This record gives sequence, structure tokens and C-alpha cells, in this order.
Amino acid sequence: MPFPLPLVPFEQYMLLDERPAYPMNFFARLRFEGVLQRDALERAVALCLGRHPLLASHVQRRGWRLVWRPSRERPAIKWGNGRLANGRAEAALPTATPIDLSRETGLRIRVVVDAERSDLVLQFHHACCDGVGAFRFINDLLVSYDALSSDLPREPRLHRLNPQRLRNRGKFGMTPRKLLRAAPQQLVGLLGVMQFLMRKPVSLAAPTDPVPEELSVMYPGAVTAALEVEESDAVREAAVRNGVTTNDLLVRDLFLALQTWRERNRSPEESDWVRLAIPINLRTAADRRLPAANITSMVFLDRQPPEMADGAALLQSVHDEMGLIKRLRLGLTFVLSLKAAALIPGGIRRMAQTNSSRATCVLTNLGSPLAKLPLARDDGRLVAGDVTLTGMDLLAPIRPHTAAAVAVWCDAGRLHVTLHYDVSLLDVETARELLGDYLAQIRCNIARRSPIHSAV
Repeated sequence: MPFPLPLVPFEQYMLLDERPAYPMNFFARLRFEGVLQRDALERAVALCLGRHPLLASHVQRRGWRLVWRPSRERPAIKWGNGRLANGRAEAALPTATPIDLSRETGLRIRVVVDAERSDLVLQFHHACCDGVGAFRFINDLLVSYDALSSDLPREPRLHRLNPQRLRNRGKFGMTPRKLLRAAPQQLVGLLGVMQFLMRKPVSLAAPTDPVPEELSVMYPGAVTAALEVEESDAVREAAVRNGVTTNDLLVRDLFLALQTWRERNRSPEESDWVRLAIPINLRTAADRRLPAANITSMVFLDRQPPEMADGAALLQSVHDEMGLIKRLRLGLTFVLSLKAAALIPGGIRRMAQTNSSRATCVLTNLGSPLAKLPLARDDGRLVAGDVTLTGMDLLAPIRPHTAAAVAVWCDAGRLHVTLHYDVSLLDVETARELLGDYLAQIRCNIARRSPIHSAV
């Protein structure tokens, strides 16, 4: 892979949006039954970092440009001992500090073990990769550990990657001809940009709560839960029954859950704008062999309280809007606006460092990120060598004024939800309330009723 490699506009944005109290970092915690073998895990990490060069690089300034350079030091694994209780859905993650890409790589790894269990915590800088890219690394890591921890260690059978494809990140499969054809469609996206700038979304924090300027010693804070297999199947059946996607249902239900929580805690006004920020995966078939990277964008959905009075109408409006976004490729609007800003000196910095509220909440749906792993399963649970995956927590980044980020995924037939909350603005009890409201609303799709809002 030819280095130095210039940062693309989206990577610059992820780097420049850093705040002392709001690192642009996300986390994955994998919880195992069994004790991870130190030597096998360290060899697996070293192997996988060679396949995903951006996770083994740091950022330097070269003239007026920021570039990726391979780091001389690979991320070290920090090992520790602790008591890991069985069924630890609410167990706190180890406290973390921001990743400084000018001094270190964008991946930190921590392992906590006891006599029977292990936690593997991965901290990623978002300038290096998105959630999909992170799971390309995680999938490689699990397959490699499975091979290297066996009684007769063997060469891991990994999909072939093409690091040269990293040169094309930031292009999103768009040739000049395709960009020209997409121009009329992006006019609709420009209307969305105007709405984004004109509307000020409400925050889940109290109006009197100042935005913190220093990172809390309790960072990160998360609560997590999961539906049973039967419930998860019923949610998917509800989506089919109503002619929408499961993601449409999850978006609608988060709007309703936020409204329920705000009615209990914040006395919402009818003129309030509630905004969901939703990452959009922009990978194409040509990116199948791409190592971990950012091939993503953001879209924003706004609703006001009167629009949430009828759950069925809200679901239809979400379905229609998400369909329009997919059909016109409006996920490109945000990344194209970053490309335009990059043409102006300091343009991306001004976009990134605004102090205004950008979203009420984030919702990222990662689908089934472990579904295609060629590993054994025990009662649906993934087995890698001598350990069995019993749970996983995924924490999307939170930003100033955006006090909560929700991550949803499916594994072993169960729908899982993690709520990453701003520990300076919300306490664990209010975070649990919000997560409970969300799960209650999701379960209304199963019962085909809603105790608070009308629903389909």
C-alpha cells in the first residue's frame, strides 16, 4: 500500500470534529465464556492489522495536507484481571481516554479476564473506519483467533483483501459521468441541507445543562438490552406485514420512544424538531475486498410532536423518506458537501466545529455483522477456538448537544440494542428509562398495540 495516503474529506471531518469532551471514538465490547489465550490473541491482532493498514497508521501533516503514515508501533493489547459476573448486561465498560491520531494509531485493545470469562474491548477512532469497516477487522480477528488458538494452530482462512482499493475511498463509486447524472437528484438533497440549517433540533439534555468542556472520568456510559429470538422474529414479521423494512420500524419506534421520554422528562413543545442522525453505508460491489475504512455518510430525519401522534402515519412517512433517500442516493449529499467544503481553505473545519445542535439522537443499524463468519455455533452463539461469544455492546459516538446514540444489530437470531449516553448530561437511570421506552415501543409491533401512541 503506497503511503503517505492523503485523508479524504470525510476522514478530515471525523478528525476535526474532535472535542475534548467528545472524542470521535466508537467502541465494540465482545463478551466471551472462556478465557482468551494471550499468545493466540496477540498473534491474531498482529496478523489482522497487516490486513487493515489504516488501523495501524497515524496522521501527520505534510505541507498543507493531512496524510496517513504507517506507525512504527502497533497497537498494544492491555491485559487486566477483573470479576466478570455472569449475565452482565449492565456491566460498565472500562473507562477510556481519547485517541490522539497524531501520536498513536486509531485502535486500542483492552482485555479483561477472570477464571471463566473474558471481555475484549476495541476502541476505534472514526477517522480510520466506520462500523462496517470495524467489523471487517473484528471478523478477521475472530477467524484468526479460532485458527491460532487450536491445539494444532493453522493458517487462518481469510477473504483476500486489496489494500490498493484504499486509494478509491472517498469516491463512493462515482465517476465524473455518474456525478453529472446524479446532479438533478442531488437538488433534492440540497433542499434537505437547507432544512438542516434552518431547523434547530432539541437536545435530550435539560435546557439549563451546559455542554461539558472536559471528558468525564465515567466515559463511556452505556446501557444495553436484547429481545428474545421469538420477539425478534415477530418484529421482522411486523415489518413484512406492513410493507416496510425492519429499519423503518426501528426508526419510527425511536421517534416515538424519544417523544415518550421527553413527555415524561422535558415538557416538549409542538414546535420542537426531533432529529435522528442515521449513518448510511455507501459501499458498492467493488468494495468487497476493501480493508477497514470509512465508506459512509449521514442522513437526517426531522419530525415534530404532532407528526408522532399517529404511529401508522409516522411509519409510512419514514418508509417514504427512507425510500426516497435510497432511490435518489441522497446519502451522497453529505459527503459531496464535504468535498465542496474542502475546496475552500478551512471549509471542513468550519463545518465540523459549529457549536449548534445537530441531532437529538443517533441511530445506527449494523444488521447482522457476524452472520457470515465461517465459525462453529453453539445454540446460535459463535464459537472461536476455546471461547464462546455470549454478548456484544456497540457504542456509536456522541456529539455536543446529542446526548444519546443508539446502535442496533442482530446476532444469534436476537435483536440487540445499546444506548451510548452522555454521562455529563444524563445519568444511568434516565438512560435506562430511554432504552426501556425504546424496547417497549419495539415490542408494540409484536402485540400490534401501543399503550401511548397509536401504532400499526
